[in-house]
Amino acid sequence: MAEIPMTLDDGPRRSLARSVPTWRTYGILLGATWRSMRVHRMNLILTFLGSAALQGTQLAFIGVLLGAFGTIAGWDVAEVAFLYGLRLTAHGVCTINFGQHRASAQVVRNGDWDRYLLRPAPPLLQLLTRFFNPGTIGDLVLGVSILCVAATAIDIRWTPWIVLYVALAAISGGLVEAGLQIGISGLDFTMGPTTRVKDTIDRVLTDFGAYPMTIFGTAGAWLLTFLLPLAFMAYLPAALVLDHAEELVVPLWLAQLSPVVGPLVLIGGIAVFRYLSRYYASPGH
Repeated sequence: MAEIPMTLDDGPRRSLARSVPTWRTYGILLGATWRSMRVHRMNLILTFLGSAALQGTQLAFIGVLLGAFGTIAGWDVAEVAFLYGLRLTAHGVCTINFGQHRASAQVVRNGDWDRYLLRPAPPLLQLLTRFFNPGTIGDLVLGVSILCVAATAIDIRWTPWIVLYVALAAISGGLVEAGLQIGISGLDFTMGPTTRVKDTIDRVLTDFGAYPMTIFGTAGAWLLTFLLPLAFMAYLPAALVLDHAEELVVPLWLAQLSPVVGPLVLIGGIAVFRYLSRYYASPGH
């Protein structure tokens, strides 16, 4: 049998393929999911409209309260609408980019996580891009629309810095929500399905985030700021922009740093998820 000649290239070979950045991988996976959704355009439109109508019912309820009492904790109609728009915009940022955290329990239970581990893309990234819910666009579009309309009705001078601060606050608010939900999703690997827990948190964020924190009292405001960082999602930046800083239960500098909280919470949530995912046990074993 002829011997295979040895060459200098027989040692460890270096791959000529370039590693794909995480952000690029995310864009590719999300784009593929979005293209698959566009095949059924009527379903896309109906889901979009249904989501906007669902969020509109809560806005209508707040409008009824304001119509009956005039203000809520000293916030007038335009100010409460601004707060609601900022919170809904943040929610849209979360659900569009990270909404598939809700499928974590299903992925673990069905063993889909096995396939994610075998692919070259990060498993969490594959989870977050497994499907695209068109209803999330309705949340974002309605939130931005309400925010813009309310901004025109508020008697303040909109400088470029204030506009930038509001935009960063909306993005940060979405990252806070995403970080919380992703961190909780990690418990699916150790404690079983956490869908009900995530639904409860989502309901609290949705129902309480549309109102000034002062209506919940000092103790409630503290709990919704530090135990569940809801205040950082919309209330604290809105209070600063709308000149309600005197009612805050936190130092002014902490409220001003609201746009920084989102990335920190998201990084923490991802770290918790990755750590807990080490305890994954395939249902096939």
